[in-house]
Amino acid sequence: MTKKKKKKKLKLKLNNIFVLLSIITSLFLIYQISKLGPIEPMMRGIIALILLTIDFIFFYYKKNLKHFFALFVMLIFVTINIFAANLIGEAYGSLDSINKKSITYSTYLVALKNNEMNTIEDVTDKNIGILNDTLSIDNYMIAKELIEEHKLEDTNTIQDYEDVAIMLHDLYNNKIDAMLISSNYKEMFATTEGYENIANELKVITSKDKKMKKDQIETVNTEKSVDKPFTILLMGVDSEKDGLKKNAYANGDSLILITFNPDTYNTTMMSIPRDSYLPIACRNNQKNKLTHAGWYGTDCMMQTIENTFDIPIDYYVKINFKGVVGLVDALGGIEVDVPKRLCTDDSNRQGTICIDKGHQTLDGEHALVFARNRYDLAQGDIDRGYNQQTLIKAMINKVTTLRNINTVLDILDTVSKNLDTNLTTTEILSFYNIFKEIITSTNYQDGDALNIEQLKLVGNGKMIYYKNLKQKLWNYILKEDSIEEVSKAMKINLGLEEADMIKTFNFEP
Repeated sequence: MTKKKKKKKLKLKLNNIFVLLSIITSLFLIYQISKLGPIEPMMRGIIALILLTIDFIFFYYKKNLKHFFALFVMLIFVTINIFAANLIGEAYGSLDSINKKSITYSTYLVALKNNEMNTIEDVTDKNIGILNDTLSIDNYMIAKELIEEHKLEDTNTIQDYEDVAIMLHDLYNNKIDAMLISSNYKEMFATTEGYENIANELKVITSKDKKMKKDQIETVNTEKSVDKPFTILLMGVDSEKDGLKKNAYANGDSLILITFNPDTYNTTMMSIPRDSYLPIACRNNQKNKLTHAGWYGTDCMMQTIENTFDIPIDYYVKINFKGVVGLVDALGGIEVDVPKRLCTDDSNRQGTICIDKGHQTLDGEHALVFARNRYDLAQGDIDRGYNQQTLIKAMINKVTTLRNINTVLDILDTVSKNLDTNLTTTEILSFYNIFKEIITSTNYQDGDALNIEQLKLVGNGKMIYYKNLKQKLWNYILKEDSIEEVSKAMKINLGLEEADMIKTFNFEP
C-alpha cells in the first residue's frame, strides 16, 4: 500500500470516528432536551432537527471533507453537544432531586445528661419509655426495631406512652431512665417552656436510621397540571441541619397558604399563625397548636389545614433555615423594607445577628432574621407572617430578573438540598411557561403582572393548660368569621366559588 493510500485511509478512519462521536453526542443531547417536557416543545424539536441534519451532512460527506477542517468542525460540534448535554443534565438532576424520593428517619435512645448510662451496654435494669403510636415511623416503628436489635426487653422494662410530651416530662422527673424518640426532639421542644435547653440537657445513648420511600409514608397526589388553579402550602421548618432528606417530622414554624390562578395571575397569600389552636387531623381532631401537627408528618399538617379552611391543598413546599440562607445568597441578596431593628440567632443557632430599620439589600443570614423574628414585633407571629410574605415577594421579583445560567444552577443546587416538595419534576418544569407569560406580559412591564392579595386571619391570644406538658401555653384562637372570610377568598381565586357581584344604580331625577 502506498503512502498516499495509507494517509487517505487514516483520514477516513479519523473522520469515521468523529462522525460516530458526533452522532452519539447529538443523540445524548437530544435525549437530555427531551426530558424538559413542557419547556418550548417547538424550539426543542427544531434544535433536534438541526442536530440530526448536521450529523447527516457529516456522515454523507465524510469521504470528501478536508481532513483538518472536518476534524476541527466536528470537534467543536462534539464539544458543544457534550457541554450543552451536561448543562441540561445538571439542571434537570437538581430539579429532580427537589422532590425527595426517600427520607431517612432516625430514632434516638436518650437519657438525662447526668445519668450514668453512656453506651448501650450500660442500659440494663432501666425503665425505658416508648410512644405507642403505631403509625409513627421514628417514635414507634424504628424504636421497636432498636429494642429488638439490642434485646432491650430482656433486661429492661419498656413503658408505653400515649403522648411524647408526657414521656419527656417523666424523663425529666426521673420516672423513667431513658426514652426512645425522633432525632428531631430538639426542634420539637426547644420553644416549649421548661425545655429551652433540651439540646444540652439530654444525651444520646444510641441511634438507628432507616430509609423509606416517600410514597410509603405520604399520600401521593395524582399529577395535576399547573395550568389550572392550584394551592401550595409553604412550610418553613425550624431545622438548622443542612439538608432535608432526614426525618419528615419537625415543627411547622412558618406556614403560608398560597392559591394561584394561572388564567388571571391572581395570587392569594395567607400566613397561618403557628400557635393557632386547631383540631389536629391525625390526633382524632384533638385541639392543639398547629405547629405541633408537624410532629406527625406533612400529611397531618396538610389535612389539619385543609379541614380548617375547607380548601384542598395540591402541593407543599418545605424549606429549612439553611435553604432560606442559601437561596437568598444565590439570588445575590434581596431588597426589602425592614420595619424596625430586629435581632435573632443565626441559621446555626450559635450567634446573634441584627438588621436595622429601613430599605436595604439583605444577604441570606440577615434575610433569615427578617423572616424569623417575632418577639420584637408588635403583633408577634402575625407581623412575622407579613414579613415572610414580603420576603417571598422579594424573592419572586428577583427570580424574574435572572438571566445568568450560573446563578440559576447555584439556586437549583441550593434548593435541591434544603427544599422538599410533592411537585413532580414535570410540574416544576411547567412553571417555566407561567413565568414566561408573566414576564412577557404588558402588566409585567408596568410591574403589576402578579396581583398578590394578602389575606389576614384575625383572632385572640389565650393561655390554655396542656395536660401532657403540665403547663399553660399561649395559643391563638382564630375567629370563625375570619376563617370563613379567607376561605371564601381562596375558593373564589381557585374557581370553586363565584365572587359576589355588588351592583349600584344611580337614578337621575
